[in-house]
Amino acid sequence: MPAPDYTRSRAYRAAACTHLPFGVSSTPRGRQTPVPVVIEDAQGVHLTDLDGNRYIDFTLGYGPLLLGHTPDCVLAAVSREMARGLRTATVHRGEAALADLLADCVPTAEQTAFVTTGTEAVQLALRIARAATGRLKIAKFRANYHGWIDNLHIAGAPDNDGPSTIGQDPAASADVVLFDWGDAAQMASLDSSFAAVILEPAAINPGCFAPPPGFLEAVRIATREHGIVLIFDEVITGFRLGLGGAQQRYGVLPDLTVLGKVLGGGLPIGAVAGRRDIMHDVASGRLLHRGTFNGNPLSLAAGFAAVSHLRIHAETLYPRLDAMAADLCAHVNTQAARTGIPACAQAVGSAVQLFVGTKGLTCIGDLTQVDRAATGRLTDALLQRGIYTLPRGLMYLGTPHDDADMATTRQALSEALETLRTPPTRQGP
Repeated sequence: MPAPDYTRSRAYRAAACTHLPFGVSSTPRGRQTPVPVVIEDAQGVHLTDLDGNRYIDFTLGYGPLLLGHTPDCVLAAVSREMARGLRTATVHRGEAALADLLADCVPTAEQTAFVTTGTEAVQLALRIARAATGRLKIAKFRANYHGWIDNLHIAGAPDNDGPSTIGQDPAASADVVLFDWGDAAQMASLDSSFAAVILEPAAINPGCFAPPPGFLEAVRIATREHGIVLIFDEVITGFRLGLGGAQQRYGVLPDLTVLGKVLGGGLPIGAVAGRRDIMHDVASGRLLHRGTFNGNPLSLAAGFAAVSHLRIHAETLYPRLDAMAADLCAHVNTQAARTGIPACAQAVGSAVQLFVGTKGLTCIGDLTQVDRAATGRLTDALLQRGIYTLPRGLMYLGTPHDDADMATTRQALSEALETLRTPPTRQGP
């Protein structure tokens, strides 16, 4: 098939790199090949780039846009709020309104503190845990992502326990102890020197791994035994795996929950929600919780509208999304088995991960079997067929995806998998 024309996106990138480092505002966006496409318009789950190419979007803003790019309820709420003035850094009624709504939806959200990003929310949660326990040590799991700050931006892959990028301060993670996600037996190593255990309850970032049976329960038992604060990082899973997130889906309750992404309806937001006793130091004012844009009226209005919509439609919305994701996985796995191509897909809720180089993974450690370059070739082939995914093979489904979108996507996946039969073109001499 003829390759789409990316002339204008290429020209934009060349010009953007003059004064914009790497030509983007977040490094991963600049790694899309053959070029980071420049999106000019988004309606529902359909994108149009600078060259007029159209795509079905499965990135959905790296996950937040569960309701798509143009949900009527969110756009109307933001429009009403803007008419009242920006009111940045003021006290306004939207703060308590969204906190009250979260208390109705998230099992452990007795109180909620708002920030602007998921990374900030993680850092606030750690500070709350250290204040509550008087301890410093933090337990983190390999290949779980908790933001880009030096202390936790480590062990991003199962074969690398070090910093995730150059320029990090290695001393920042001196109090962080690493564990293997999914290994319940390792919880015996926890003791009363730890302030907190933080983890993705379902590991979406590494590749859509559901927690093994008994794992979350073992973490909960061990943390409770030693008075350790258990933090679920539900920035991705919150409101995506269900109205009450992963904690509701799997029936294990943390002490603190970190939220973001879907919570903002597409606008920037982060939050820490928890039991009233754990949040005591924030509530008393002793623990400083700062930020000019915390509780931004526009973000909270968008969040209230999005969560309200999800609460009303939860009984039908989530089963439908889960079924669509399972259908995509079944299609990929069936096609790969039929053709003998070493590829597979797995899903947790409405998040799907494509892999090339392996016919199946059982744990995060198996990620070393994945051919990342070939996975990139697969997502390149999907892009050329109008399917917009994250280059590493992660796909997020949203409520606007319809039967026609899914049929087109299945066909594109079949064709893209076939391209893997052809060896990649060698570059250079």
